[in-house]
Amino acid sequence: MKLKSLALAVLVAALVLVVLAPAASAGTTGVSIKLKGPSHVADGSAIKLTATIKDSLKYGGGGRVAVLLQNKNGHLRRIASKTVAWEVGGSIGFVIFNHIYPTPSAMGIAAYRVAWRNPAGVTRSNVWRVEID
Repeated sequence: MKLKSLALAVLVAALVLVVLAPAASAGTTGVSIKLKGPSHVADGSAIKLTATIKDSLKYGGGGRVAVLLQNKNGHLRRIASKTVAWEVGGSIGFVIFNHIYPTPSAMGIAAYRVAWRNPAGVTRSNVWRVEID
């Protein structure tokens, strides 16, 4: 009986490790992206979205580009790309996207995300939702 309990405990621990290991390694890149913008806009108007990249490992600088993605039909589609403007020292970068014709979902909401490729991999921002009136 104790052997079965031990085997079950080992199995549960292994499953927890498999589930949590990718999430733990995501934070080791030293890069985070925060996307901000308006929560409501009129149909056909421009949307100004600002991405702030915090790069504690200082991968930035040069001509690195951030990509703006929009959720269309359940898939993230690339809709724009811009060069990241880095502060002195290269640990904080900013990108401002002006997107003019947002494509809302059936519920009138457009969802955006920013991706930035760096030597540690691709880092993605939070999802920013904009209600299109």
